[in-house]
Amino acid sequence: MGQLLLFLAVVNSVPWVLYFLLRDQAAEGEVWAQFAWLLPTVWSPTIVALLLTRWADGPTGIREALGSLRYPRDGVRWLAIAAAVPAIATATAVFVGRAGGEGAAFIPLAAVPFVVAMQCLTGAVGEELGWRGFLLPRLRMRYGTLPAVWAGASLWSLWHVSSFFFPGMPQQLVPPLLFLLPVAFTGVFLGLVFMEGRDSVLATMVGHLSVNITMALRGADGSSVVFWWTLCVVYGAVALAGTVRFGSQTPAIR
Repeated sequence: MGQLLLFLAVVNSVPWVLYFLLRDQAAEGEVWAQFAWLLPTVWSPTIVALLLTRWADGPTGIREALGSLRYPRDGVRWLAIAAAVPAIATATAVFVGRAGGEGAAFIPLAAVPFVVAMQCLTGAVGEELGWRGFLLPRLRMRYGTLPAVWAGASLWSLWHVSSFFFPGMPQQLVPPLLFLLPVAFTGVFLGLVFMEGRDSVLATMVGHLSVNITMALRGADGSSVVFWWTLCVVYGAVALAGTVRFGSQTPAIR
């Protein structure tokens, strides 16, 4: 339990400490300040997880943690599911948003490689070894699989709260509840992908990247209530269906 609390304490402290150090510069439009806040924030889960693992389990623990970046050959379908579901969810929300008159231009095709590179540098790659690879198995050992998935998803969602306050972050365009709910439901989806994929962080990275990249392609107004409500409903349905499916499996499978 101590490792869990320490992990949560540190990763939740990092964005707020940096907020007080960098908010004034970011408010003045300094792009470097935004990156100086964003990069340590999104990489702190992985860095903290690896440090705690090294402290508790030594080099063997680090090797096991990094081993979760591999994927079993017989589990390729979960990589495909992890990539496809967020793309379908976002496409559905964009379609509904545009139909409701709250569309926006898609990013230029030439900008797509840059968007993909930026998302690989931040977000998914920096977060998953911490939130899913480190936190989720420890929650599962203590509380069981489905409670761990939902608790981990909720904690991950609340970790994003600081982004509503830091100047220049896109979350400031969105009503907080309409952002945090889809994030939590997405976390449930990623948690179930992790479990079904034999504790593969690679699978959750693929899913997380799919979320971030498809969202970055735009197509709907970032402040569109219709878009965010649709995303909430779609991801909520995915989280509920996945929970029911996983809960119906035998204990041996789980």
